[in-house]
Amino acid sequence: MKRIFIPAEGTIAEILVKTFSEHPKETFSYDKMIGTTTRKQFLLKAMVVSKIIKQEVDDKYVGIMLPALQSTTLLVAATYLAGKIPVMLNWTVGPKLIEHCVESVGVKKILTAKSFADKVADQLPESVKQKCVFFEEKVKTLSTTTKLKGLFAYFTKSLPKTKSTDVAVVLFTSGSESLPKAVKLTHKNVLTNLHGAFSHISLNTDVVMLSFLPPFHSFGFTVCTILPLTTAVKTAYTPDPTNGREVLKILNHTNANTLLGTPTFLKLLLAVAQNNELKNVRLVISGAESLQQVIAEQFKLKASPELKMLEGYGITECSPVLTLNPLEKQKVGSVGTFVKGVDFLITTIDTYTPVAVGSEGMILVRGGNIFSGYEDKNLASPFVTVNGIEYYKTGDLGYVDTEGYLFITGRLKRFIKIAGEMISLPAIENVLLNKYGKSDSLVLAVEGKDTIEVPQIVLFSVTQIEVNEANEALKQAGFSSLVKIHKNIIVSEIPLLGTGKTDYKVLKAMI
Repeated sequence: MKRIFIPAEGTIAEILVKTFSEHPKETFSYDKMIGTTTRKQFLLKAMVVSKIIKQEVDDKYVGIMLPALQSTTLLVAATYLAGKIPVMLNWTVGPKLIEHCVESVGVKKILTAKSFADKVADQLPESVKQKCVFFEEKVKTLSTTTKLKGLFAYFTKSLPKTKSTDVAVVLFTSGSESLPKAVKLTHKNVLTNLHGAFSHISLNTDVVMLSFLPPFHSFGFTVCTILPLTTAVKTAYTPDPTNGREVLKILNHTNANTLLGTPTFLKLLLAVAQNNELKNVRLVISGAESLQQVIAEQFKLKASPELKMLEGYGITECSPVLTLNPLEKQKVGSVGTFVKGVDFLITTIDTYTPVAVGSEGMILVRGGNIFSGYEDKNLASPFVTVNGIEYYKTGDLGYVDTEGYLFITGRLKRFIKIAGEMISLPAIENVLLNKYGKSDSLVLAVEGKDTIEVPQIVLFSVTQIEVNEANEALKQAGFSSLVKIHKNIIVSEIPLLGTGKTDYKVLKAMI
């Protein structure tokens, strides 16, 4: 039994072909639709599908819009083998925002499955539907020539001319701005991140991972998609993280022992788990939201006292992992220590002056895993220079203790995380101001809190506003179903700072 190792150098396609050519008869993946696939079968299929992608997509960008499935991971692998770049699309953001994502990168073709596209049709604008290519239909009509080309590529281990500094994926994120931002990560970014993360915690090749996070999510992409492609670690897939019963069924059918998820999805599993359904789970890695201690305790009660439950911290622009709690020692309330290859500074918010150990400040990071900047040059630079060295400004506040453990204390960016997705509070507020606002006075504000058991978005107003009506306005504006006002709190006036801006700290204290 060997320890999992991911090299920091090379390209994903190079490592994929090398890894999957070793022990070709070993089982690689499972899902309910396809069943079990060996390494040889997976790599051969990926080589053939790469030829289809070359025929269908002239551009360098390939949109991919599917949930966590073998087919999704196969399409990502085939895109690399075709020498192209996957653009992972989030269909849950609503028609207007997914259209913005597609147009901002210039995606011309989107690979998906007809059954899935039909299922989410009401969330897709016509412009996106017209770009969809149903890959399963292309596979059915595959020519003998294309099959032979794929077979030849498999036996010759054919690789595209890709460099480690080339873009490996386009993901999307939204912070305090109202529109998602395109984040381009290179092969070096992603591989450096995986190398650092799994040097930080040692996992052996007997791992059977359950992948249910959506691949458009940075955590779901890097850890649940690229990790299997670069290590051939056994992986079971199930597409709907909100269907706890189905997730547990796949977990037990495949004897999966490692879970990677967000606290929201982990709570769903706890709610429906019966008897010994979590008994095989040895390791849970949680990210994207704050992990409450009660969730960890309940998991150990339903799984095993020996269960290791690790919390981490990451950001899409950082590929995404920045910190992880080591297996040897976890600290309650901490997101762990910085992974190999990541340097950090904790500084004052305004002048970026380094603060003392244990003091709260802005979290700044640098390393080979961090992207080079946004494609849209109209966006403010996320980098700052301290003592002649450039750092990425996370926008998050925290402190590091004497042992190097990071504790997150707050977020400067005005967003909250629900089910691992970043929700922009200014964008919500703007829609509601357009509907209910007045030109001569400030009559409403939106604040939220994601550090409590159930994340909440709260509408503060000087007169009563029906919550259902406000949520309908958000839906009409193109927000996803995750974005909902939970309650309306009536206030005599909206509190203001001396600058005339809304005092959100006062509002947050009222939630």
